[in-house]
Amino acid sequence: MEPHTSTAGLCTSEAEWDEGRRRFSADLLPGADGSDATRTSFRTMVWLGFGASGTVTSVDVHDIPARLSDLIPRVKGEHVLGCAVVDTQWLWVPLGTEPTIRRRTGTAEVEAVVTGAGLARLTLRFLPETPEG
Repeated sequence: MEPHTSTAGLCTSEAEWDEGRRRFSADLLPGADGSDATRTSFRTMVWLGFGASGTVTSVDVHDIPARLSDLIPRVKGEHVLGCAVVDTQWLWVPLGTEPTIRRRTGTAEVEAVVTGAGLARLTLRFLPETPEG
């Protein structure tokens, strides 16, 4: 499968990380609350990359449902910052050019909102870690 990105050039990177609530959200395109928006929720392994400044530099969501990857349109172009890149049921959203110096990994509840233009909103809530016994 060839990688594809959402609408290049229209993407933004309005991202928020709340360490205390273990919650990440990003509004990537306008229209996430519109009538044509499709919401998909699932649970999977997620990586958040952080730069030296503490900002989120990238989001990796593993094993996304085919129903989600099929909704994200294929667009050619070089600009991918703040856009959804999908390849083989894996979602990557680069949010900056700062090098990643640490990662937060774990299982998360994921909600993705897709419009005709692409991935409009992504929300993640990391589940509490279960101590090994």
